[in-house]
Amino acid sequence: MTNRLVLIFLLSLIFHLGCNEVEDSLPLTDLGEASGDYPNGIYVVNEGNFDWGYGTVTHFNPETKQVSESVFKQKNGFELGNVAQSMLLHNGKGYIVINNSARIEVVNPYNMEWQGRINIPKSSPRYLLPLSSKKGYVTDLYADHFYVLDLAADSLIKTVPTSGWTEKMVRVNNHVYMTQTRTVFDSRREGGQLLLKIDGTTDQVVDSLALPNGPIDIQVDALNQVWVLCFGDLIGATPALVQVDPETMTIRKNMSFSNEAASNPSRLRIDGSGTVLYYLNGGVFKHEIDTDKLEENPIIPENGRLFYGLGYNPHDRRIYVTDAIDYVQKGWVFRYEENGAKVDSFKVGVIPNELLFY
Repeated sequence: MTNRLVLIFLLSLIFHLGCNEVEDSLPLTDLGEASGDYPNGIYVVNEGNFDWGYGTVTHFNPETKQVSESVFKQKNGFELGNVAQSMLLHNGKGYIVINNSARIEVVNPYNMEWQGRINIPKSSPRYLLPLSSKKGYVTDLYADHFYVLDLAADSLIKTVPTSGWTEKMVRVNNHVYMTQTRTVFDSRREGGQLLLKIDGTTDQVVDSLALPNGPIDIQVDALNQVWVLCFGDLIGATPALVQVDPETMTIRKNMSFSNEAASNPSRLRIDGSGTVLYYLNGGVFKHEIDTDKLEENPIIPENGRLFYGLGYNPHDRRIYVTDAIDYVQKGWVFRYEENGAKVDSFKVGVIPNELLFY
């Protein structure tokens, strides 16, 4: 959790405690009843309380509606670590990035059996992007560089210098596009507010593009155009949704959000066709890539909840939204149709963050 989220947490205690009566919730499977076999479905990565809790992973099977808690600890008998930041599947392995524990846990994604660990000393890793069966990049919150990993040997190869907090990445052809940001709490005087273009062969930063404050999330659409969500900051910088031509590294669209204090967008996602974007800004908003104006009204209102994580499942074409409630108690996942109609909900771990559909 960043300092920005600490402030949001304090505000959430005022507005969200006692406001989370859950409708249409699914029955929660007891800890000892999980099957231990997860051939498909959804993983929910729960951060856990920063510095005094453990991250967990919840599995949800959309067909049987079985919810299995703490599947990593159940299988392996030890805690995942603090904070569980993100997870992905690649080349038959699952990688769980543990931000505050400076490591990546490697698992069999179909039964959660532990297979190894990639230690990254003095790091605060965020997200992993595979480039091949042998190589991947990992971003970092504090280190002023990103990491190059050997995914065949599950080891660290080298670091590549940057000048700020690196976060999300996408790949277009042989280049990786990486957001680099800086918040008002960041003591670094240089860097930030950039989109980096990295040669996927040499691992060198070959270009950069200045963006509005807070470039935090990124997607690639059906036309291979790059979209970056910029959250602004807490002292008045205006958030924006930006479309970038990755070949020329120029901004094609720059759509500003309202500069109200409540406008703090996050979690940019894209549908299975690559033509509709979704993001959080209190509630859930949608944006069709061929339009030039942001929607004023959410398709899913927040209604007193603390929406924290967001996902689009290409398999069932549904929107998944997590509710962190108060950053202390266990959260929820809500499922919606693409038009915003409520489907159901299920309970997960503390601070549900990322959702992985496979």
